[in-house]
Amino acid sequence: MKVGIQLYSVKQHLMKDGLGTMKEVAKIGYKYIESFSASRFPIGEGEKAFGLGLERRDAKAFLDDTGIRVVGAHHHPIDCPHFEAMCDYFSYLGVQNIGMAGTQYPGGKDEVLKKCEILMKNAETAKKYGMWYYYHNHFQEYQKFDGETVMEIIQKNTQPGLLCFEQDNYWTARGGADPVKEAEKLKGRLILMHQKDFAKDAGEPVSLFDQRVDINKPITQEIHQTNRHVGTFAEVGNGILPIQDYIDAGNRLGVEYILLEQDLTRIDEFDSIRISMDAFRKFTGVEWD
Repeated sequence: MKVGIQLYSVKQHLMKDGLGTMKEVAKIGYKYIESFSASRFPIGEGEKAFGLGLERRDAKAFLDDTGIRVVGAHHHPIDCPHFEAMCDYFSYLGVQNIGMAGTQYPGGKDEVLKKCEILMKNAETAKKYGMWYYYHNHFQEYQKFDGETVMEIIQKNTQPGLLCFEQDNYWTARGGADPVKEAEKLKGRLILMHQKDFAKDAGEPVSLFDQRVDINKPITQEIHQTNRHVGTFAEVGNGILPIQDYIDAGNRLGVEYILLEQDLTRIDEFDSIRISMDAFRKFTGVEWD
């Protein structure tokens, strides 16, 4: 697998200086990137979906000059009104993958099924622009309704060959599941991986369902945000997750990119992604160029 970076890792810098931040990310050594949700931050829509405020021709020239390749793009919310404009924009830049950043299902199985319909609609739109559409998980997808996890319900009620997946190994583990086994379930549909790391001094179990979240109650955005705190994140490769196992599984399944991501950090974001890059070089089965 090739190693890249989810730009959410440098969100504070990106919001202050988009072009400068992108140049610094490339200078540090990350050549493959995934953009984060345009609608969650004040960075425009349509032509500005990339987060730099650039017209498409200028954005393409910038990418060519820096040697950066966009390998994925997140959108939010699930029914983003500007989704087709984003597909049009990113397809011009040569991006092959676009996907859903995440959502919650406090309404239970009925809500999952309704959102599956939206996911399929989005996948059809992406296909129209020659792009694969993928779904990115968090921990709430491992809550069960009628004996099945949300992930299993989504897989069963969406079309293989149209809806793909990006497994976030950190959030899968936080959902009490084994990322290796879950990746195997997505065989043929898993196209990207996210990799964060769980802090050694977090002071809580890896699985949120062991202590902090009641698996039998609705999981809302507020619950998700409350349980996403800086103390549980380590720079990638410096925590306790068995990352080599996840890399090996991804390679067996033909996953092309694993994207490092730091949701929150105690240190400067640039220092954080440098530390993650240095630590990640100890793993085998990955490429940087």
